[in-house]
Amino acid sequence: MNILEINHMKKAFGDLQVIKDISLSVKEGEVLSIIGPSGSGKSTILRCATMLEKMDSGELIYLGEAAARNNGEGKSVYSSKKDLKRMHQYFGLVFQNFNLFPHYSVLKNIMDAPMAVSKIGKEEAEERAMSLLKKLGLEEKAKAYPCQLSGGQQQRVSIARALALQPKMLFFDEPTSALDPELTGEILKVIKELAKEKMTMIIVTHEMQFARELSDRIIFMENGVIQEEGSPEQIFATDNARIKEFIGKFVG
Repeated sequence: MNILEINHMKKAFGDLQVIKDISLSVKEGEVLSIIGPSGSGKSTILRCATMLEKMDSGELIYLGEAAARNNGEGKSVYSSKKDLKRMHQYFGLVFQNFNLFPHYSVLKNIMDAPMAVSKIGKEEAEERAMSLLKKLGLEEKAKAYPCQLSGGQQQRVSIARALALQPKMLFFDEPTSALDPELTGEILKVIKELAKEKMTMIIVTHEMQFARELSDRIIFMENGVIQEEGSPEQIFATDNARIKEFIGKFVG
């Protein structure tokens, strides 16, 4: 079953066509990594898929439900606010810069969305949050504030916050780009554990070896289009000179 389908997505900012014509799908339990140079449109795909940005054209479908479809003029028309709000609960998004509320404790950062969005009670929200903190090795940081945490700890809290809504899939937008190499390892370990639990994920990353080990499929993007798509074995053994050059910069 496809958790997500994107059909013929297009997105421009002014005269700049960032996404030219992208189609992809993700099955339940699948891990899809998106790689490519900066400015290729990778993060814009995630922002459109999570409805932080609206597509100009194309279809966005979660679990068979259309969040957006094209009208007769080929422009994306979105579902009602009520339907979109419900569909937002199908996914979680982990940003590269954590995006935690600085004036909230770690515990409140995680409890807030389930209470506000899913309307669960405070006791259940706290129980769920503490369970996630324990799972991610942060149980003792529940009362701390983001400024008191390392970058790796903040990113683990971000992952816990995304998981607190019990989503069907997770999006990661360069989850290690703001971290030094030592802290990068601890976040990649968490994502690997999620993959073992068959969490459906789309990961935009520059961590080539990580993408190779973890992914069921890899997409290479450049200039707003998918240049190549395949298994890690296919992508890393490609004859495409541009992709070989790109991967070579990261894996030597």
